[in-house]
Amino acid sequence: MGSRALSLPYGRGMMEFTIGEENVLRIIDGGNFSAALDEEEEIKKALSNPINSKPMREMLKKGMRVVIIASDITRVAKNDVVVPLIIDELNQIGIPDEDITVITATGTHRKHEEKELKMLFGRAYGKVDIIDHDAKDEEDLVYIGKTKRGTEVYINKRVFNADFIILTGAISYHFMAGFSGGRKSICPGVSGYKTIQMNHKLMLNSDEEKGGINPNVGHGRLKDNPIAEDMDEICDKIKPDFLVNVILDDRGNLLKVVCGDYKEAFLEGCSFATSFFSVSLPAKADALILSCGGFPKDIDFYQATKAIENWLKAVRDGGYIVLTAECPDGIGHEGFYEIITRYRTRKERERVLREEFTIARAVGYILTLGLEKTKILLVSSMDENLVREMGLIPIKDLNNAINYLKDNFKPDFKSYIVPHASTIVPFLENDEEIFPGK
Repeated sequence: MGSRALSLPYGRGMMEFTIGEENVLRIIDGGNFSAALDEEEEIKKALSNPINSKPMREMLKKGMRVVIIASDITRVAKNDVVVPLIIDELNQIGIPDEDITVITATGTHRKHEEKELKMLFGRAYGKVDIIDHDAKDEEDLVYIGKTKRGTEVYINKRVFNADFIILTGAISYHFMAGFSGGRKSICPGVSGYKTIQMNHKLMLNSDEEKGGINPNVGHGRLKDNPIAEDMDEICDKIKPDFLVNVILDDRGNLLKVVCGDYKEAFLEGCSFATSFFSVSLPAKADALILSCGGFPKDIDFYQATKAIENWLKAVRDGGYIVLTAECPDGIGHEGFYEIITRYRTRKERERVLREEFTIARAVGYILTLGLEKTKILLVSSMDENLVREMGLIPIKDLNNAINYLKDNFKPDFKSYIVPHASTIVPFLENDEEIFPGK
């Protein structure tokens, strides 16, 4: 049989490789959807026709202090288009720039460099105040009570004191919360560190003896998902006034905008995301050849593992995953690296997570669950020793990875090739729990 020349996103460029036709089950690049021809016009139209809400111009009054919550550098959310257009709308209503603040929903992520803020917000940069949320700055947080699951809710003080709160962001599948977007702008976006810890800890099975992941946590799961429902309750305590969320294709092109009520518009956006980003597969493959989709999804390994989380259910036990992710910022989070390398068993890792939960540790823990089932080859710019310490196999490039699979696995392996694995989520015809307890 012949061979096929392909390329996958890697950082800000592409990585080419050749693979035998017999080794390709399917190339899964997402649906062929029509992107908006005029993004600004599409956003303006949505702002004027909100879902289950009045337009902002009928809700705002002069003198109101407005906060726009926007995604950080690790998310592709069209901030540079959406946020300036919202500010334009506010200005036309009579809200001056000095009464508008943009707060980045950093959650537990790092702060931005100035050049990153310029890139993120386009012409909005320098026009209004743009402030990074700091989840550990206790003086900048306000306590507003507990959820029914016991989560202590601390929120950014500027958000709490605002007269009008606008949520922005992008909706896509999310392993823990079911979907990103919507209420995630509040938690983890602008919540205190303790709030984020307590909320995300709900991913663990409530049966400590059994262990593993709560079976109601997963992609697309909102109902009965304890993390998602806890996030909803936290957001309800704030009651944001308006939502503007985008749904983007694999390449960051605008497919849909939903605006209006922070609950109803979000749910409608989730419905669109489901139709855009789901792929049905008849069976698991021997191997997966994945790319996160390039920068910023592969800015560090911590972020890049989302591609693995999304696709673990599509590889058979004992199979291989090849992940291409540049990771210019390295590992990305010390807690992520620590739980993988310092604690050697599932039981030890779960004990640490229950005692002192962090999102970074949780993401590392999920990766180790994947490593119980598969072997992972990582094509990246990271130090090879660091990669090996985490239990992965460093590999120079994709051609070397293909040769490795043939030499060390089996020459006739069958693979799914996924250029944008951080966006597209597979669903098997006979789905099963990915991480059963032990």
